[in-house]
Amino acid sequence: MDKVEKLMAHFQSIHYIFDPAMPDGQKGLSVDDYVYLNPRQTSAELTSTVAEEIAHYLTTSGDITAQDTNEKRKQEQKARDLGSTLIVTLQDIIDCYKEHFTNVWECADYLEITRHSFEQAIKTYKKLYPSGIDYQNYRIIFAADGTIGVYEFCE
Repeated sequence: MDKVEKLMAHFQSIHYIFDPAMPDGQKGLSVDDYVYLNPRQTSAELTSTVAEEIAHYLTTSGDITAQDTNEKRKQEQKARDLGSTLIVTLQDIIDCYKEHFTNVWECADYLEITRHSFEQAIKTYKKLYPSGIDYQNYRIIFAADGTIGVYEFCE
């Protein structure tokens, strides 16, 4: 089961519809408990889209497509932040560290997501944990420049 299938299986109350009539510039749309997806996306793009649309389902109230008020823009950002943490967990960051990855694209490829989604997740974690976080046997630091420090505790 790939990452998209796992996300969809975890949020079974949502109906997912692949709509070939969606315009190329629109990757997804959440309306009530339906998520419409543009099928003309790479697997990595689709994973990011599904995560963001699930986050809209969980957090968004009303129609925010116009993005013409601060409240709508805040809801959009909240959904993007939550979506990014659905597809990049703290464990994923540790796994990338264990694989000795040093570049964003290596981590994104390993996690089967877009580079942009990985970078968004790091920005989100930086906002959530400005001083870093202790997770399992590791200390994870999110630097302002988008880099990550992972330090294993000695026992």
